[in-house]
Amino acid sequence: MGFMTCMGICYTCRVTFFFNPNTVPSLPANLTTTGEKEPVCRSCVERANPERIKNGLPPILIIDGAYEGEEVP
Repeated sequence: MGFMTCMGICYTCRVTFFFNPNTVPSLPANLTTTGEKEPVCRSCVERANPERIKNGLPPILIIDGAYEGEEVP
């Protein structure tokens, strides 16, 4: 067994952070300038959720382990 984690840059605030690439909240490719799905850090998700709710959108859910390594076989 091992652990899977990824280090990347938050698309929103540009901070470097570690995340699980399978569960981290991400912007879809069609909404990014890179044309690829881009990860978003926990701080940015937590900052965005009150605005989303205020605008009638559902909050972005953070899946358990999204910002931690995931054990893989």
